[in-house]
Amino acid sequence: MTAKSTKQDKATDNATKAAETMVAAGQETLRNFAKAGTESYENAFAGIHGKAEELIQGYDEMAASSKENIEVLSAAGTAYGKGVEAIGGEWMSFAKTMLDNNVQVTKAILGAKSLNEVMDLQSNFMRGSFDGLMAQSTKVGELATKVAQDAAEPINAQFTATVEKWHRSEE
Repeated sequence: MTAKSTKQDKATDNATKAAETMVAAGQETLRNFAKAGTESYENAFAGIHGKAEELIQGYDEMAASSKENIEVLSAAGTAYGKGVEAIGGEWMSFAKTMLDNNVQVTKAILGAKSLNEVMDLQSNFMRGSFDGLMAQSTKVGELATKVAQDAAEPINAQFTATVEKWHRSEE
């Protein structure tokens, strides 16, 4: 075995280990994202449910319309759940794309013929990753705004109807 062959084997082993580390980190990020999304959904739904319970308590008229309120909360929860699912899908799609890009760049780096080529590949990859992350963050931010609006819509409509009912009953 030649010294050159041994150096190439070590470089290939190091690159393979680096690729495996990137894949493992990507998988851990996806697991953490899924866990955070689930916790966020549970916290938000609990907050909505808690606020609705506060409104209902102490008001006889609101007790009579509790079925409507539950339907509204269910509609809001459904809208929120679908929105969180859509956001999660967007992030998962982005993560898959990034993982595929990582694999392609790793293969390209392993086939590079010079250190300059490796540096160029890495630089282009990092630039593309950052640009992709910024674009995806904007897209998800817009989607999150829509989800919040969609989830709040049935609650706002029910609240307005209830206030109008109270106002009419006071006249």
